[in-house]
Amino acid sequence: MKTLQKIILFFLLALPSIGATQSKEIPFTLDDRDRIIRTEQKVEAVKTEINSRFEAVDKQFAGFRSEMNARFDQLFNFLWGIIGVFTTMMVSVFGFAFWDRKLALAPVKRENLKTLNALRDFAEHQPKLREILKNAGLM
Repeated sequence: MKTLQKIILFFLLALPSIGATQSKEIPFTLDDRDRIIRTEQKVEAVKTEINSRFEAVDKQFAGFRSEMNARFDQLFNFLWGIIGVFTTMMVSVFGFAFWDRKLALAPVKRENLKTLNALRDFAEHQPKLREILKNAGLM
């Protein structure tokens, strides 16, 4: 117990001296002030250099942007041309198919009409055939 009291007493006596060493004031000299001023000047010089480089890069990219816009305009015009060509092709193919179908069916319709007229003429003498044609709606 006595050793514990001695240790506590030692720390209580040593505590003010420890606090005094940490709260010691550090003097601010003219050299420190000059160093701070030089550092601020260097920081400003670096800032202006960085700004000038950014401006140069912006000028360079401004020309690049206008070239890219022109290229995109060319690309879009080319794509519109391709779309126009394919649309024209599709309309032509469907038009030709419709025209061909109509042209190919015309002789078949004439042939069917001849056959129907022949059946009607024959139905005038055949009552059973006349009844069949009436039920089919062809008479």
